[in-house]
Amino acid sequence: LNTYTFPEEARFADPAYAAQIAARYLDLTAANGTTTVASFATIHPASVDVLFEAAAARGQCVVAGKTCMDRNAPDDLRDTAQSAYDDSKALIARWHGKGRAQYAITPRFSPTSTPEQLSALGALWAEHPDCLMQTHLSEQPDEIAWVRSLYPDARDYLDTYEAHGLLG
Repeated sequence: LNTYTFPEEARFADPAYAAQIAARYLDLTAANGTTTVASFATIHPASVDVLFEAAAARGQCVVAGKTCMDRNAPDDLRDTAQSAYDDSKALIARWHGKGRAQYAITPRFSPTSTPEQLSALGALWAEHPDCLMQTHLSEQPDEIAWVRSLYPDARDYLDTYEAHGLLG
């Protein structure tokens, strides 16, 4: 994350760059026969807007959401529990169910979200149960151990989501 992913995601603060990459991504997927994609956008609401705009222009189905992270990420890629809720709620109103767009509430993974942020996103999902929820889960042993240290009261990794209303 720190070597490749986070530095690249920081570039998406520039809406023009985000639009360029969204167009390239959707053109490449369509050229390879993919008509529906599920994607994590970045923390920047504009990155979600340009992805959905580009998909609408191409008639592609996209399931996407603003990645939410309020800890264990670079400062320029963090939001807060409240801004994650507010930004995601506004994006849902703007895009969910419009044409072929589907919004997915998107905590990156429980190590980059505080319990407060996960609860805020769980509350948002309860308000919009027709949205999807996407995240990462149990991708490697070191990650699982990290989650155990951050959420010592959780039964397991999945419980870090279930305890906050993010399992359904």
